[in-house]
Amino acid sequence: MSKNKKPAPKNGKPQGAKKNTGGAARPQGAPRPQNQNTAASQWTSGSKRKKSNLGVIALGFVGLIVVLAVLIFVLTKVGENQTTSSAEPVILTSYDASNQPTLGNPDSNVQIVEFGDYKCPDCKIWTETVLPQLQTKYLDTNEASFQFADYPFLADDSMLLALGAQALYEQNPEYFWAYNKAVYANQDTSKVRESWITEDYIVNLVKENVPDADIEKFTNDLKNKTYQAAVDADVKAGDDSKITGTPSIFVNGTKVENPTLENVEAAIEAAKAS
Repeated sequence: MSKNKKPAPKNGKPQGAKKNTGGAARPQGAPRPQNQNTAASQWTSGSKRKKSNLGVIALGFVGLIVVLAVLIFVLTKVGENQTTSSAEPVILTSYDASNQPTLGNPDSNVQIVEFGDYKCPDCKIWTETVLPQLQTKYLDTNEASFQFADYPFLADDSMLLALGAQALYEQNPEYFWAYNKAVYANQDTSKVRESWITEDYIVNLVKENVPDADIEKFTNDLKNKTYQAAVDADVKAGDDSKITGTPSIFVNGTKVENPTLENVEAAIEAAKAS
């Protein structure tokens, strides 16, 4: 007796076989391939970050250039202003030359004026080194005149020394120059800003170096500040002329910057030629 058999599938494939969906099967344990869309997204995101960073750097660089350009422009303008300011001559103002100690020819066309403080070390140096050469070349030959104006500012006793000089000038102009020389010769450069000079010190200095002076009159004039107004007029002229220190040297009313012998001579020669 024969057994019944199941009919064969119509398509010729064994029954129960799974349908192939395409492609080779992934072996067990093999890594799952990365999604192409995800990888592309990550690359695009990274590119955007790089481009953003480059943009920030570029903007920062441009900003730095702008700041530097502005800074250079400002510094250039400041430099131009300083150059213009320093090039402007300082002009002698409010100065009365009619009653001043004078060397040389007072009627000369070349007039030299010094504003000085008897406690100023640079005034001492200038008076002892530059002035004698100017005197030999220009004053003794009557080619120029030289006047001294008081500008006491270093210490309180600077004014006392100026009052002494003015008191002697009023007695005799020759006494003034002897006093001028003696004060500088006895200057104490270690006490420039200290007020140590007294009336007695000045009176004794005059007794030793200006023996022909009327000491009694001089002492009274110094004590009473008889010629304060004359000294104050010199100080006002210096202030009005905007001088900032001593010695300040003017040739025909124009200040000589850095008044070395060479610079003062150059100013004198220019004044003579004009």
